[in-house]
Amino acid sequence: MLKETKIFIFLFAIFPIVDALNGFVLSAGINLPIGVAYRLVCIGFLVFQIARKGFPKKLYTVLSVGFLFCGIISLFIQTIVLQNDLSGLLYDLTNMTKFFLWMLIPYYVYQRADLLKKTSYEKIFLTISVLFTVGLLIPYVLGIGNQTYAGSDAGYKAFFFANNDTTIGFIVSATFTGWYLFRQTKETKLWTRMLIALLYLGNLLGLLLLGTKTGIVYGVILTIVLLLRFFFFQNRVGTVAKWGIGAVIIAVLALVVIQGKAFILETVSGLLQRLTYFYNLYNGDLVRFITSSRSEFLDSAFHSYTYSGNLMTQLFGYGFSTRVATWGLGDLVEMDFFDVFFSLGIIGLIVTLGLLLFFFITSCKKRNIYSVLFLILVLYGAFAGHVLFSALSSTLFGLVCGGLFLQKESLCEKE
Repeated sequence: MLKETKIFIFLFAIFPIVDALNGFVLSAGINLPIGVAYRLVCIGFLVFQIARKGFPKKLYTVLSVGFLFCGIISLFIQTIVLQNDLSGLLYDLTNMTKFFLWMLIPYYVYQRADLLKKTSYEKIFLTISVLFTVGLLIPYVLGIGNQTYAGSDAGYKAFFFANNDTTIGFIVSATFTGWYLFRQTKETKLWTRMLIALLYLGNLLGLLLLGTKTGIVYGVILTIVLLLRFFFFQNRVGTVAKWGIGAVIIAVLALVVIQGKAFILETVSGLLQRLTYFYNLYNGDLVRFITSSRSEFLDSAFHSYTYSGNLMTQLFGYGFSTRVATWGLGDLVEMDFFDVFFSLGIIGLIVTLGLLLFFFITSCKKRNIYSVLFLILVLYGAFAGHVLFSALSSTLFGLVCGGLFLQKESLCEKE
């Protein structure tokens, strides 16, 4: 493996540490843009290495270049048409940098699919899983860090800054770690399997600590699916071994539930109280409750998009700073495809969907763990947002899309 690819693996495996450190600095009231500096280094590395490698004349290259070109042109047109000042331009550029990450990372991997070994790429996700878990649990044990929801005792996120982004990080980590654990049942030593199992339990504990309804429900469903798949669809492990492992799993889960019953009840109780509060706040409006007011934001954003601006803003979008200043909603509706539509217009949405469609077709052909993670993140981004425009989630999504270009490994192969 080249030194360059080793730098890539190190650079993108450590991002949970950077985000936790960035959150710590922000929590302390220190204006030190650690996260921004780190992402600029990542962008600089990717752009330089991609340009140095050259561009194969493939459809994927056309889609990627078109995506990048459209984003840059949109920024230029929005600045002129909306008469944004320098601070507005820098704000929009910061958001677009996050947006470009999930496109640049997989293209780098695509260029070097023959150099990046599958096992090395898996270590990126395992390292990320460890760092997320350690970054949440150590502050929790020390009694420091922040609650998930401001002004409430519900949930805990340590020094990770954004609730939804951190939930996405743990969802990806738990999914990958759980898959890796059961896939490696016969290939790894007992102590290695035990460590991976502990890591998976740590991921689940992280989702429980965060206290988001999506994270908790996902953790339960994921565990059930993994166990069903292991017992009924994995043929590489004998029946006796399956039931032996199953007995150990049930015993461990029972021990965890019994020993941590008070903690689990306290966490779930806090979540239920918060859900009840919002249900009453929304006067029993189930649509608004389920979407966390996104349905209301969406109606307002459509009105602003339709009845303000001109043809240029409808084609190339309103960016981010103008929406913060004039729409009264902030820069995101928190539903990614609609945010692409409002921020980058009709053209931006078309090129984004074109690139995502290419990834979707690739995921259907490859059918590996990255295919599953790709679908999970796209669905999460469509309904809950925070995937395409968040630095943390965009990095994860880019790594997932990059995994689609590694050698084929069917989820059902030899099982």
